[in-house]
Amino acid sequence: MQNAKGPRVQTPSSLGEMRRIIAGFSLTVAVSSIAELGIADHLAEGPKTAAALAALTGANEDFLRRVLRYLASEGVFEERDGDIFALTERSVWLRSDVPGSLRPRAIFAGSQLNWTAWGFLPQSIRAGTSGIQLAFNESLFEYLKTHPDAAAIFNRFMAQQTAASVEALLNSYDFRGIREIVDVGGGHGALVAGILKAHPEMRGILFDLPEVIATARTFLDRIGVSDRCKLVGGSFFSEVPAGSDLYVLKFILHDWPDDECKQILNNCQKAMARDGTLLIVEHVLPEGKGPDFARFMDVNMLVLTAGGRERTRQEFADLLNAAELQLKRLLFTPIGLRVLECGSSA
Repeated sequence: MQNAKGPRVQTPSSLGEMRRIIAGFSLTVAVSSIAELGIADHLAEGPKTAAALAALTGANEDFLRRVLRYLASEGVFEERDGDIFALTERSVWLRSDVPGSLRPRAIFAGSQLNWTAWGFLPQSIRAGTSGIQLAFNESLFEYLKTHPDAAAIFNRFMAQQTAASVEALLNSYDFRGIREIVDVGGGHGALVAGILKAHPEMRGILFDLPEVIATARTFLDRIGVSDRCKLVGGSFFSEVPAGSDLYVLKFILHDWPDDECKQILNNCQKAMARDGTLLIVEHVLPEGKGPDFARFMDVNMLVLTAGGRERTRQEFADLLNAAELQLKRLLFTPIGLRVLECGSSA
């Protein structure tokens, strides 16, 4: 029952639901802790007792049992008679060996870096400053440069994200006929390497800051595409390699405010061949008001970046128009990412 001022009746069910939402942080940290211990990998061999799992992981048996019971009550694991625990359809995703494993994401979610930055959300909302800047007085990438343990956790998470997005992109976009692809801000090359491996006739350019791509050659050698992939160091705020027919920006624009995004897009537009294509791989905020993972990601970028955000289709179109680009198609992928196919409007 509602009036003009909103709900008037407080029900037991709504109380329980709100308490569950408030306690949601505990699930995040519990799953992260179990993921870090590799519990799902040990259970892949079959159900095990809490004592056996504690022995395998060096954990405290009593504490581990209590956390597993809690997670089992939430459907993450299955608790059986005899103090035995088993995987469920949910916890299978915490195994290291499954395609699209969520283990690196879970470990990062409970890491000190992420947890501390999110802890500053109240101050962030008031100040309009990212949580990570308030927590550490520096950007995410500045912090990672001087904290190798945090960087290792973050890089494993990013590598897993890229591996999943490569498969999704290959399943959603037709790369046939592409002569040369430029992975703009491509890090260590996982995206361009995956595409080149699937398309032996294609050549690639991996473009990122010189210190980022310095170690990429070893990875490209291991994948077997180094003879077809050129490494170019530089900043996408200055210029990007010119003359290729396909440019890709994956998880780049959501790191930056609008003005910086326009600069990146403008440099891509100038570099593209006349009939070239730009692919933007990002989450896209839905126009409606329902739940969507992109909404979490939008707040996540608020916490972890200085001005980054997720955007709606129209907001992307506005950025593209400002750089003399136009959105041609919006493609869906099986993992919720969107592929925006863009061309020059000049």
